[in-house]
Amino acid sequence: MATGCSCDRRGKQHRDAGTATAEFAVVMPAIVLLIIVLTGAAAVGFSQLRAFDAARSAAREIARGEPQTAVVTEAKKHAGQASEVLVRSEGGYSTVTVTIELPAAIIFINEVEAEATARTEGDRSTTSEALGPHTSGGLP
Repeated sequence: MATGCSCDRRGKQHRDAGTATAEFAVVMPAIVLLIIVLTGAAAVGFSQLRAFDAARSAAREIARGEPQTAVVTEAKKHAGQASEVLVRSEGGYSTVTVTIELPAAIIFINEVEAEATARTEGDRSTTSEALGPHTSGGLP
């Protein structure tokens, strides 16, 4: 009787051999897909941060009164030479839009975009002159 029990155990152990490998083979594609999705999301996030940083830096250049070529150069310094920079001025404010194209491997989104707005430096003196000399900070 003891011999029959040990045969059952050996037979059961023999039948279970390789199940861990089979389970791993089933789970492995899901793990690879998860890694690919996380890597793509990180690439999109970092590109978005680069675009925001570039737009803010360019808007700061506008606020300092720098020419448009310096503004575009500053934006491209942060976003990369392949990025697109658009500067629009309207009503005393300038808006910088930076667009970064993502790699073709990221199939669910093509590009990221960020905007920053700054008051145009040249309009500050015009506003204080229009309000009159008493509102410029001096006592009447």
